[in-house]
Amino acid sequence: MTRVSVLMSVYNGEPWVRQAIESVLVQTFSDFEFFVVDDGSTDGTAGVLDACSDPRLRIFHQPRVGLTRSLNRTIPLAAAPLVARMDADDMSHPERFARQVAFLDAHPEVGLLGTGCETIAPSGEVIGTVAPLVDDAAIRRALIRMNPFVHSSVMVRRQILEEAGGYDESLPVAQDYDLWLRASRLTRMANLPEPLVQRRLTPGRVSNVLETDRLRAEVRAKVRALQTGAYPLWCAVFLAKPILSLALPVAVRRRLRPLFSRERSERAAFHTR
Repeated sequence: MTRVSVLMSVYNGEPWVRQAIESVLVQTFSDFEFFVVDDGSTDGTAGVLDACSDPRLRIFHQPRVGLTRSLNRTIPLAAAPLVARMDADDMSHPERFARQVAFLDAHPEVGLLGTGCETIAPSGEVIGTVAPLVDDAAIRRALIRMNPFVHSSVMVRRQILEEAGGYDESLPVAQDYDLWLRASRLTRMANLPEPLVQRRLTPGRVSNVLETDRLRAEVRAKVRALQTGAYPLWCAVFLAKPILSLALPVAVRRRLRPLFSRERSERAAFHTR
């Protein structure tokens, strides 16, 4: 049986999707299948995908339905017991899958595993490193406050993904954060400290519209975690920050964004020491 199923959805990713795919195909761990969904791209993405050739690669073209629904459509196709995520503008280091599979084999109690991350500019230049929280206790304490996983770095046991119910299709963004909160009731979690993925900071990832959607989705995910008992009611205090951020004018929020980003990075780095 194939060990890992890799899921990627891409929309208008022509500049970077080939690099993302190649970073998966050159993994030192080769026992995987790779599903790539072209989610209604209007640029040259379809041609780039169709030019890729590898027996492990499965390409699907569809009308645009959004990232969340695209990922949910690929989950039933995934036959492997481990499911890895990959975004179309990011890249995986060659040892990523090998390191994650080895860790999960050695730690059967862990069902959700991420890694450290290098942030890169659109040009590919490394501009920073995110040092993650590594153990379950630290991740669990932080999860109600912020997302301690880089989506492109995550490998999850298929059983946990299915028991958690997959991604919530009502959330266009922050669907990963919501899923981790639900999965936290089912399994232990971990991050490998090494930066085994590169996350590209493209302009679309920090747009004002996406930021507003993300804050709204964060509030919904946290409220659900409180309602289901994943966290005690006193953790409602962690709703204050996203709610207050939503109340701020967009111009003010834009000026404060670098401060909040720096705070998150410093807090994550501190907890790994």
